[in-house]
Amino acid sequence: MNRKAVAAALGVAVLATGAGVAVGASNDRDQTLNFAKNLNPTKPKNVILLVGDGMGDSEVTLARYYGKGAAGRLNMDRLPFRGSSIHYVLRPGPGPTYQPNYVGDSAPTATAWSTGKRTQDGRVSQGPSSADNVPGSNEGYRTYLEIARDKGKATGNVSTAEITDATPAGPSAHISQRACQGPADARTTCPTETKAAGGLGSIAEQQVDGGFDVTLGGGRSRYEQKLTADGTDTVVDYAKAKGYTVVTDKDGLNGVGSLNGGKKVLGLFTGGNMTTEYAPLFARTDAYYAANPGRDVQVQGGSETTTCQPQNRGSEPSLSDMTRKAIALLEKDPQGFALQVEGASIDKRDHAADVCGQIGETLAFDDAVGIALEYAKRKKNTLVIVTADHSHTSQMTYTTGKPASGASYATLKTADDAPIRVSYGTADTGLGATTSGSQHHTGAQVPLWGFGPQAANLQGTHDQTDIFGVLNGLRFP
Repeated sequence: MNRKAVAAALGVAVLATGAGVAVGASNDRDQTLNFAKNLNPTKPKNVILLVGDGMGDSEVTLARYYGKGAAGRLNMDRLPFRGSSIHYVLRPGPGPTYQPNYVGDSAPTATAWSTGKRTQDGRVSQGPSSADNVPGSNEGYRTYLEIARDKGKATGNVSTAEITDATPAGPSAHISQRACQGPADARTTCPTETKAAGGLGSIAEQQVDGGFDVTLGGGRSRYEQKLTADGTDTVVDYAKAKGYTVVTDKDGLNGVGSLNGGKKVLGLFTGGNMTTEYAPLFARTDAYYAANPGRDVQVQGGSETTTCQPQNRGSEPSLSDMTRKAIALLEKDPQGFALQVEGASIDKRDHAADVCGQIGETLAFDDAVGIALEYAKRKKNTLVIVTADHSHTSQMTYTTGKPASGASYATLKTADDAPIRVSYGTADTGLGATTSGSQHHTGAQVPLWGFGPQAANLQGTHDQTDIFGVLNGLRFP
């Protein structure tokens, strides 16, 4: 019996939303998937979506080889069901149909799984329009966290970026431009969507108004912006007035005991993005290496004996700390919970051609995956989905040769004590000590893993909007 027939026989809902969905190969995969152990056709009580920003297959493989060695495996590799997600977005236009944009940013891709609908670059859970500065419609763009909240479930949103950044904003806000993170930002960039203009307000204000139970990440400076240009109250003040306990470091987060009495938690651990796990190691061009023979190889370019170095993160909680605490707080809700967790700086360090920064964030994200997976294995009622918003530029290349002229590259030593070379070639790289051109996203499909109730629906090649069908289309019990 093929996989589709097995799923149908056991009553597993096959993805039906979106277009271009391939259900999977027709060969018998019983041994590979271990159906007797892992196939679960019941409805999940809890859902945990973990997103590695910019985490394509190349980024995953690089982290695996560096941290675990060629024969090693990540926590992501332990999830029994594996598919792929296609993540094209839309180009602005007159509508009602829009041309595809094959390489998008994190705002429309987060919109895709959050709402089941596409939109254009820079736009957060709001429909497309004729131009970036022309807001679209919010109608029909209700998100899976909003739906879970309205069904009485606890909700959480965790990120190592500013919590108002595009990916965590996807399920928690609706706005035409992702840059409108705080009230002052919105007054400048999205003036017709401010509360004073009758709109929903900035992303930070919408996250507070959304009433999500646990919100943890960076971005304190966005929440410290004043609600009005001539006022004194900030979004932090607004959150406290709405019943949020605000914490700013690891000890403060550890001190939060429960969500009893309707209390909610807002953790803002840095002014901007949270500190990366590893200190930078920047890829550079041959021209840079020739001009800087005495360079610090631990910072610029590396060598066959270079390893990544841990970075002092001060009082900031790790992504694992935040994930573990969010689950512990949310699981007390008898109706269940929905939680999104983002490892954000895989993407940000890939943009910077920072090999070690990128690897460290991928490994830290994988640790958070392990926490979610172990919880789901214990509880049996929790669906875990692991994926990425889009792919990125880093490639492992020959260590015996050099990449094309103008491309940047770096070399380091893996867990096997063997060298690995990583190349970046989608943007010019500067010759400065710590600067490089911003590397580009790529359009390749991204990995999609699952464990728990209904995870078999993730097998095969899917449209990114179909993830919404698993998160919400099953209609939480």
